[in-house]
Amino acid sequence: MDDADEIWNRATRGGGNAPREGDIALAASLAFHGLAMNGGVLHAFEVLSEEELSRARNGFVWLALPEVARFMEDTAQQIGDTDMEDEDAADALEESADDSYEHALPSDQALEDAFRRQLAERPEAFHPA
Repeated sequence: MDDADEIWNRATRGGGNAPREGDIALAASLAFHGLAMNGGVLHAFEVLSEEELSRARNGFVWLALPEVARFMEDTAQQIGDTDMEDEDAADALEESADDSYEHALPSDQALEDAFRRQLAERPEAFHPA
């Protein structure tokens, strides 16, 4: 396990006791990503607070993944515009959101690669491993 793996693992637990800018961005992004991958995008939007969603959007921007942040903004708008009591509409949105997320962030590796690039460019933004 290298330092990047230790920083990543720490981020899965919230970023550690003294998180720096990069730790905060990674932890917030991973919080959204984990929920989206395990329960679906709409589940992530249901579980996370507005503040947590905002931190995740900002985290994706910080990690140089603005397309994921735009996806989150668009999805929030679609959720607001959809009658979630209409089961067909909710199901269609869920499928569309999951597909769109996969397009914006096609794999866990894409997120890890973005993190590793930022770690290489700005190591001071992460608390040392």
